[in-house]
Amino acid sequence: MDMQNTVGRGIPIVSYEQMFEHYKDKIFSFAWKILRSKMDSEEAVQETFLKLYVNFERLDPAGSVSSLIFTTTKNICIDILRKRKTKLTLSHPMMKHEGWEDQATESQRPEDLLIMKEASESMIEAIEKLPKAYRLMVYQRYMLDMSMEEIVEMNHVKMNTVKSRLKRGRDLLKKHMEKR
Repeated sequence: MDMQNTVGRGIPIVSYEQMFEHYKDKIFSFAWKILRSKMDSEEAVQETFLKLYVNFERLDPAGSVSSLIFTTTKNICIDILRKRKTKLTLSHPMMKHEGWEDQATESQRPEDLLIMKEASESMIEAIEKLPKAYRLMVYQRYMLDMSMEEIVEMNHVKMNTVKSRLKRGRDLLKKHMEKR
């Protein structure tokens, strides 16, 4: 990326256009991993860069612009998922985990589809009841099918933290599902 130095401070800066060109494909790819939708991923990229454009003058060139961009994108993707939550069905790409999609296509009877939809909704409800420390990572791992490395990078935590939170989150989910 072509960088200039600010006068007197020696801090490298880039123009908004340079930042956009450098990050647009990376942000789209990142959003795609979360949203699994071209239209929603494009929306996430647009919203991310709109927020950056509005606040461009306030960006700290000495700070981690990359971290800010990816954190902003992550939050926008989560907002999109929350809006989409009511539209979630078993045929949705997010539900590929544990063969749910295959079961949905094999089952043609409406009552079977309803039972599986209710099961997926109860799983999402159970995840939402987890303590905040576990909720996001469990959702990322088991609903978004993100790798452990992606979760580490996205949440800026250590691998052992991710492993322990996933284990504790699974244990709490198991207890909650057994009560039903």
